[in-house]
Amino acid sequence: MVKRNSDGKNNLEKRLPKYLQIEEDLKYRILLGEWKPGDRILSEEEFCRVYDVSRITVRRAISELELAGYLYQISGKGTFIKNFQEETQENTFVKSFTNEMRERGMNVITTSVTLDAVPADNSLAGLLNINPGSQIFQLKRVRAVSDGDIIAYSVNSFPNAKPFSTDAKDYYNSFYDYLATFGIYLISTKEYLEAMLPPSNVAEMLQIPQSEPVLKFVRVSHNSDYSFSEYNLCYYIGSKYRYYINM
Repeated sequence: MVKRNSDGKNNLEKRLPKYLQIEEDLKYRILLGEWKPGDRILSEEEFCRVYDVSRITVRRAISELELAGYLYQISGKGTFIKNFQEETQENTFVKSFTNEMRERGMNVITTSVTLDAVPADNSLAGLLNINPGSQIFQLKRVRAVSDGDIIAYSVNSFPNAKPFSTDAKDYYNSFYDYLATFGIYLISTKEYLEAMLPPSNVAEMLQIPQSEPVLKFVRVSHNSDYSFSEYNLCYYIGSKYRYYINM
C-alpha cells in the first residue's frame, strides 16, 4: 500500500474491513496524483494479486469509489479515473471553518498555532501540483469555541508561493480570509469525510483519549486557474461537530 502523509498511517486501519482498506489506499493514490484523470487502473484480477484478496472484495472497493465519483467504467475497456476537476462548479468556493461556525451562531477561537516551512515530499507535491522538494507551509491549529472547549485540529498544507507571513500569530483568524488578501480564492476539487479513532498525536492535540471517535475531513482545493492548491486535513471531535450538506 502507498504511504500516507506526514500525519502517518493509522495503526487502527487493520481493524477495518479489507474492502475499506483497499478503497482508502486507492483513494489516496488518486488524490496524490499517482493516477491522472482518464488513466485506466488495474483490472480486478490484477488488484486481487496486489492485495491478496478475492474478486468480490476488490469489486466492492471499486464500486464504492465509483459511487463517490472517483472512478467510471467503460464496458469492455476497463475502469478509469474520473476528471473531477471538470465537474467542479466555479461558484463552490471553500468556506472557512471560522465562517462556517459563525453561521451556526458559534464564535470560534484558535488556541494553538504552529507554522512550519518544510520541503514537500512526493505525496504533498502531488496533491499541491508542485515539484518534490519545493518549500511549503504547514499550518497546524487547534480550534475551540469561545469558552475554550476544543472542537477541532487542522493541518493546512500550501505552497510558499506568495509573501506569506512566517509569524504564526498572523494565522489565528480565518486562513481563507487571509488568502483572500493575496487575491487567492479557493474552490473545492475533492473532499471526503470519514469516522475513525484518532492517531495518538491527534488525540493529544484534541485532548481526548484515543478511544474517542473523530471525524476526519480531507479536502483538496485550488484557485480558478489552478495556479495555487491547498491540502486541508481536519479532525473534529465526533461528539461536538455536525457536518451539513447543502443540496
